[in-house]
Amino acid sequence: PFSSPPVIETYDGTHEAEKIPVRSAFCLNVELCIKPEVREEFLKVIQNNQKGSTETEPLCYQYHWGESTATPNTFYFHEQYGGGNDGEEGFEAHANAPHFAVWEDFASTNPFTKDPVVSKFKTI
Repeated sequence: PFSSPPVIETYDGTHEAEKIPVRSAFCLNVELCIKPEVREEFLKVIQNNQKGSTETEPLCYQYHWGESTATPNTFYFHEQYGGGNDGEEGFEAHANAPHFAVWEDFASTNPFTKDPVVSKFKTI
């Protein structure tokens, strides 16, 4: 049992559910809280990033995201990358891709209401 009740929050995803076998991967879970006035630009940039990741990066296994059902403009991401060094090769390729540069340009404009929360882990 938990020492206190768990915090449960759901979000609306951008993909259909699918069964994916467990595989060695470098993973990220990310929380981004976006200023309401940049929401539409954020959505365009992140849709472009997802499309580039899933369509042009062979080492990108998953790039899924959605918006909190409880807190508007709070977005959650789950990404998985494969390749050498326990999948970090795939993440490095992602970080050097043209669509990621567009994201970096957007992120440099101070679009957040709080600092992003990024958790990195590897599958075991």
